[in-house]
Amino acid sequence: MKKLLCVGLLLVGNAWAGGLTLTTEDAPPFNYTNDDGKTILGSATEAIHELFKRAKIDYTLTLYPWVRAIEMARTGKDTCVYSTTRTEEREKNFLWVGPVAPNDWMFFAKADSSITLSSVEDARKFKIGGYRGDAVTLFLERQKFTIDEAANDEQNAKKLEAGRIELWATGSQAGPFVANKMKVKIKPVLNIKKTELYLACNLSVAPETIAKLNATLQAMAKDGTTAKINKKYQ
Repeated sequence: MKKLLCVGLLLVGNAWAGGLTLTTEDAPPFNYTNDDGKTILGSATEAIHELFKRAKIDYTLTLYPWVRAIEMARTGKDTCVYSTTRTEEREKNFLWVGPVAPNDWMFFAKADSSITLSSVEDARKFKIGGYRGDAVTLFLERQKFTIDEAANDEQNAKKLEAGRIELWATGSQAGPFVANKMKVKIKPVLNIKKTELYLACNLSVAPETIAKLNATLQAMAKDGTTAKINKKYQ
């Protein structure tokens, strides 16, 4: 697994001076780097590029480990992070633009597993993998589940294949995308919760900027742009 410390991209449009600082993480299929480790790709990334282009707002975009990326947006002036699950715990800490992409939380197992679940509670007797700082991991830990935390979902795919975990808690789109990349055969076992992903902005971002971004994103959804982008990564 290549180590991703900082990958930057600057796009400039006809915007007010300064623009916004955007952070993201390596979390395919929504945001990730290509093989050269320099260009940030993904369905949410494409949507963000189109959103800021249409809104004519300047921005810089840099990839960091997730915990750093979201903390920078929480504490940094005019800073936003994507792709972020909008949870009750995070609600008051950010201003929200979205949804950018759908991503229900799921339990996955190996394709040949005999595990069946009828409720989230049924999963307690199994060893569950998640990744550090991820919303689904935090959700399950608040429900007193013990989660075997990895640094990223690629590690979880490997752990599932090796039998080090029995269930993998991740996004409905992220799981299959990562598993396919790692050549690990998986199957969905249970939908934990319906969720969507957002651009989460620091409370210092001007309300009119948030309103403009949301209106522009709604127009993208209405004209089919968002759905077209998401379909490319399914």
